[in-house]
Amino acid sequence: MPNSKRNLYIIAAASLVLILAVVYFLFVFQKKPRAIKETINASEIKQITDLDITKRPFITLTPTSPGSEIIISIENMSEFDNIEYELTYLSDNPQLPGEKIERGSTGTDVNTKEPKYKKSMLLGTASKGVSSPDKNISDGKLTMHMFKGDVEYQSETKWDMFQVGSKATEIKDSTGRISLSLPILGKDYYIILADTLGVPKNQDIDPSKVLLPVYGAFSIAPDFPKKAKLTINLDSPPSTGNLLGYDHNEDKVTKLDSQLTGSSLTAQIDSLATFVVVPSK
Repeated sequence: MPNSKRNLYIIAAASLVLILAVVYFLFVFQKKPRAIKETINASEIKQITDLDITKRPFITLTPTSPGSEIIISIENMSEFDNIEYELTYLSDNPQLPGEKIERGSTGTDVNTKEPKYKKSMLLGTASKGVSSPDKNISDGKLTMHMFKGDVEYQSETKWDMFQVGSKATEIKDSTGRISLSLPILGKDYYIILADTLGVPKNQDIDPSKVLLPVYGAFSIAPDFPKKAKLTINLDSPPSTGNLLGYDHNEDKVTKLDSQLTGSSLTAQIDSLATFVVVPSK
């Protein structure tokens, strides 16, 4: 082969390699997904009880109307550099009737600089527009990892979900701290009873006076047609106490008429809320 043709082939091959390299770096290399951020390693681990109540996040878990999703909301996060969580539960195993399977979701995308984090979690599976909701959900658990410098604050709380409305129903959480005797609501709704970890920020609530834990009853259910009975069992009951109801949607606090008998605080309520107990003295 003449040298001129050989040189031409070499130049052409070199040009092709260069073009392929340029295309790779411009269109392929830059589209590779970013490496997953390494897990934060804390040098000291503490519990949420080691953290002042004013610095704890306020968390709500609200089920949607069909009960196929839970909307998690986190507020009062500015104390932390980073927050991660796991929201888990047990449901019927579709492959093995009579057995339970653990389901859930993790969250690592919490921006603690924002006033509120909100995300929807599917309770089940979905593919090509067809969803398969989980059935008989139980043993709900929310695990929080909250990082501040080299310290990680951890918490693990339970949540319980109920379907109510078609008949008068009494529901109570698995810890025995809160119960509700509900009237007929006209249609079915889902309710979650859960510890909120912290206290909602509102000028009518003084965090330093609040008795922990704070429990919420979360739902999109409307006001009740008849009064419902609320009972909260307190670990350290005061001699006298006030019960406040916090409405998340309206950021409104209402003082509820309540009676303290021993360690149980009871009230007649007409809607669901976050219930905050404050000693009256």
